[in-house]
Amino acid sequence: MKRGLLASSVATLFALTTGLSGKAEAAIVIDGKVNESEWAQAQQFSNFKITEPYSLTDPDSGTATQAYLLSTQAGIVVAFKLEQAPGVPRVKPRLQRDQTKKSDKVNVVIDFDGDGLSAYSFSVGLSGAVSDGVVTNETELNLDWDTDWSSAVTETDAGWQVEMLIPWTVAPMRGPASPQRTVGVYFSRSLGHNGVLQAQPAISIERGRFLSGFERIEIPQYRTALFHYWPYLTANHDLLNDKTRYRSGVDVFWKPSPNFQLSATVNPDFGQVESDSLVINFDAVETFFGDKRPFFTENQSIFSMNTADSGKLIHTRRIGGDADDGTGASDINAAVKLNGSQGGMNYGVLVATEDGKAGRDFYVARLQYPLSPKLSLGWLGSLTDRPHLDRTANVQAVDLSWKPDSAISVDAQVLGSFIKQRGQTTNDSGARLVLGWNPSSNWSYELEAAHFGNQLNFNDLGYQRRGSLNELEASAQYIHRNGDKQSLLRSSRWQLETQARANDRGDRLPSVAVLNSYLNFRSGELLFLQASASSSGWDDTISRGNGLWRRPSRQNYEAQFLSRRYGDWAFSGLVSLIPRGMSDKLSRMAGMTLSWYPSDSFNAEFEFTPEWTREWLVWDGGRNFGRYQRKADFGSLSLNWFPGSKHELRLKSEWIAMRASNGQGYQLQPTGRLTATGQTKADFDINKFGLQLRYRYSLGPQSDLFLAYSRGGSSELDRSEIGTVDLFDEALRLRDSDQILMKMRYRF
Repeated sequence: MKRGLLASSVATLFALTTGLSGKAEAAIVIDGKVNESEWAQAQQFSNFKITEPYSLTDPDSGTATQAYLLSTQAGIVVAFKLEQAPGVPRVKPRLQRDQTKKSDKVNVVIDFDGDGLSAYSFSVGLSGAVSDGVVTNETELNLDWDTDWSSAVTETDAGWQVEMLIPWTVAPMRGPASPQRTVGVYFSRSLGHNGVLQAQPAISIERGRFLSGFERIEIPQYRTALFHYWPYLTANHDLLNDKTRYRSGVDVFWKPSPNFQLSATVNPDFGQVESDSLVINFDAVETFFGDKRPFFTENQSIFSMNTADSGKLIHTRRIGGDADDGTGASDINAAVKLNGSQGGMNYGVLVATEDGKAGRDFYVARLQYPLSPKLSLGWLGSLTDRPHLDRTANVQAVDLSWKPDSAISVDAQVLGSFIKQRGQTTNDSGARLVLGWNPSSNWSYELEAAHFGNQLNFNDLGYQRRGSLNELEASAQYIHRNGDKQSLLRSSRWQLETQARANDRGDRLPSVAVLNSYLNFRSGELLFLQASASSSGWDDTISRGNGLWRRPSRQNYEAQFLSRRYGDWAFSGLVSLIPRGMSDKLSRMAGMTLSWYPSDSFNAEFEFTPEWTREWLVWDGGRNFGRYQRKADFGSLSLNWFPGSKHELRLKSEWIAMRASNGQGYQLQPTGRLTATGQTKADFDINKFGLQLRYRYSLGPQSDLFLAYSRGGSSELDRSEIGTVDLFDEALRLRDSDQILMKMRYRF
């Protein structure tokens, strides 16, 4: 494939200007000082209510909030004026982008099309730390998306102020020809010392209806063109074999108008500057990992389509994933993404191709059409070509979203998979219907019915936990708001969910009932409690297709406590009792996380979670199983230092170890019972360790220099009587990988 760098660029210089009706030109400087006269022409928002806890009361004394929004040639400018009286603690740690820690911050979420299908979130902390993300499917927030926008903060004894500039180029939009645009907006403010959230409008992402509850406003809109390209260079030195690998490539972004944008990448390398958490997974269900690669997070919201059973029709981690010939991760030759609108229809196209004889090709197309302000219809199609397996997988889905009023929502989906492999064809279908009802500010209900056919399979480019499923779920949520200011509790939220399931062959799977309680204390602490019970039923996945196991009834219990800040410290604790074996014997887990903020520029977090399991069931191939006692430990350490506004230094380390002992062999019988074979299973342990020391220097907007040292490994040994300290000592010496990475990416 021909490769090369685009040798020309278009320089873009914005003058941030506006005036009456958006026509007169006058400068606003993004310096965190809301003092320009032009702000008098802005739309103002001051009716903030407390939504976390969901009390819907006025903000506490000394914490009043005002927000402003103004449309300009350069983009939408947003400002906040925030009262924070001397008696109200200020929490302002320096944080990495998108790091979620308790802090004083503000947030604006904008639905540029005003249709409730997707919106873009922008947050700024009192320290200047920023976060951005995309909200889809009403309540699903993805913080992997990063874009180019600017902000500034100033602080006084009486409070603080924030200004943001959100360029018109951050998202594709419909209807570019009209001089006015209807957008949906949501503003919020978080108080770090007690976790209280103020918002306007007074809606919550926890209540099922979020995007469709935004306040609709009219603003002037402007046409803005943009062209950027990012050459990159990486050098990866492998310390194990003393070899250095160099890679180079380019990313391109072109937006000639509000309703069309193109992203492309040639010979991409996503480096190893972000690492996944360590896991040990013996279950039949694959562990889900999100995608942090910039090309696959930028303007990806149109392709976000969830299914029943926590599935996703498009899971971009498949692109560049493990190769079909077993040689490791695949290299990506190139990828192209188109987003835009034509008339009233939104569209998206994604194409990617991998290198090598086992390289795969991926194609995705998506359409969304609002038939009315309350009704939208969509289609998604994907095709995956896997030549090494002589396999093509075609997935088609149609979805509908109807919100006839502020209380009722209807979401429906029909999908099918059409797979050809080595001359054999396998087709099947699925469907989903979700009904939501929010009759009052206290109560909300949801009913979901879903069907997956026996052969439905969208895993070639999606994420599917299982096929062959018929499911009916019903849930109810009640929020109690406590108006007594002498009470320890500010509010409580109770949620009951019931679930009945069967596979598509008619085998009844265990039914489940779950009761959740969220207790919000006036001091800022949060206590989460959960109790669940499941009936006996068939487990049709544990043997990987080698027979059904009749699982007995069981119960689960969990409690989690999240503290407020106590000076420089915060903590959380977790206790859970979960059955993992053949009977209802409960495994015990107790975890503690400590967070330390000795200064605004440095923070640290330590977590240790041990687990003791008296009975653990492990599939051993075919109809064979092992029954063990298990001891597991998880530990992590995170250190973050911000010596300057452009500098970040991070240490991230994780360790997970598991010991299995007293193993006994069992075999699954045709009756569904597990019977002892009399075979003794050898004790074994699994040990994993990972460490990354990363320095990041910001070269400019969306331009960075990374230096990272990474080391880690895993071991699995048949042995007995090894303790936690010895496993940790061995983990520190694991060295399956040991490398130094330099990556530079610069925007022109």
